[in-house]
Amino acid sequence: MAEVLLFAPERAFFSASTPQKLRFLLNHALCAATPDGVEALLLEARRRWPEEPDAHIGLYKFYFVSQRYREAEAAVWQALHEAARGAGIDRNYRRQQPASADWTQRHGLVRLYLFSLKALGVIRLRRGRVAQAERVLAKLLELDPYDEIGGGAFLQIARSFDEEAA
Repeated sequence: MAEVLLFAPERAFFSASTPQKLRFLLNHALCAATPDGVEALLLEARRRWPEEPDAHIGLYKFYFVSQRYREAEAAVWQALHEAARGAGIDRNYRRQQPASADWTQRHGLVRLYLFSLKALGVIRLRRGRVAQAERVLAKLLELDPYDEIGGGAFLQIARSFDEEAA
């Protein structure tokens, strides 16, 4: 099942500070025999560690790769809300400004917020909601002007749809 999660085969987490018990659960999800088993373990991880970025990222990546885009988007929204709550910022990405937080943080909930904005934009692109994707990705680049999260390429893709329509 490792190919379903798109993780490196040797680890199912991204952060160096992921708690050991969560690492174990996420790695166990890699070995689950069925997609239902993977999903159950990822949901359990998110339930037990809602403040941990890896619990959210694993779940919405699983849904995305499984082409369950509606569920992926719902999981991203939950990640955005949890990240905003924990970081003390507004959960509505439209209200975020460059001064709303230290967007250069490499780890933690602010980083989860930015990474989840990128995921939201990509999922909306996949769902054919190009204008919505473009707005999300433009906001991401406003908050991440050096494009450390990597949303710029997806913003260009979204904008290319406008150029093709013209």
